[in-house]
Amino acid sequence: MNYFQKALSPAQVEFLVGGNRDTVSGFVVNAGDAVHARTPEDMFAVHGLDFPSTPWDRAAGYVDVLRFQVPLSVYVHDAAGPEFVDRPPFTGTGFAAWSGGVVPVYFLDECAIPPGAELWRIRAGQPEELMAVYFEVATGWGVSDASGISRPGAHTPSHIMGWSAVWQGQVFRADLVDEGRSVEVAAPSDPGVEGFERTPKGVWRRTVGLGEIQDFYELLATCSWQGEPFRITDVAQGEDGQVYRLFYTGHNADRAEALGLNKADAGVYWTVVQASQAQDVQVIQNRLPSLAFRG
Repeated sequence: MNYFQKALSPAQVEFLVGGNRDTVSGFVVNAGDAVHARTPEDMFAVHGLDFPSTPWDRAAGYVDVLRFQVPLSVYVHDAAGPEFVDRPPFTGTGFAAWSGGVVPVYFLDECAIPPGAELWRIRAGQPEELMAVYFEVATGWGVSDASGISRPGAHTPSHIMGWSAVWQGQVFRADLVDEGRSVEVAAPSDPGVEGFERTPKGVWRRTVGLGEIQDFYELLATCSWQGEPFRITDVAQGEDGQVYRLFYTGHNADRAEALGLNKADAGVYWTVVQASQAQDVQVIQNRLPSLAFRG
């Protein structure tokens, strides 16, 4: 099984783990390609962290990395020019500037974190330390008592991002668990069905057998705004009607900055717009090839 690795700054760790968030995006490498990178110095080189205004501090003596199962290929892109235009740590070569080996660099569009993702702390001369684990959409994050990370809070996941399961005629956010034999279904409020319990994340959960599921899919909602491509990552009701949270999928920093998009990380741009301003809205259902449901 292939795993990606992404460096997280202290602020990103608090936002993701402390905030009990469940999506990830940005520059990543295959963890197997970087297996010999074992020090903070290596992490700075492999992940290109030493750039102007970097949120990573060499004096901290550590770098935190998130390791997670590689998501669907539709979200993964080779980080190489000229089609891909970005700022540091982007080099344009498609490879990390690390002397310890050949490490291809990829860019991951925003997508749901796969169950079992782990946050590791890398220090020089010490074993790697497991800081936190992302269990699945209903439970969210669990942290080590010695991690110093804020206890994960409540957070209602987007109903658009991530996997969904149809069970007893209802649609739930869901994740495969128990090595694919069971499905953890989650609801933002009590669905009124026996067997559900409320989690510290603030959602309601129940584990059901895979054979009880009528369908299992992931929504990919896309649109264009101001002539550029985006993924719709959330929908809310605003004062003037429905609004979309959009993740920029054009991978061109010049255009993103010209549009005044918010920058959450290297290469990661987003904005919120009125739904009426979005054009070419399309919604498709992605499915895992290993699962076949007839509905």
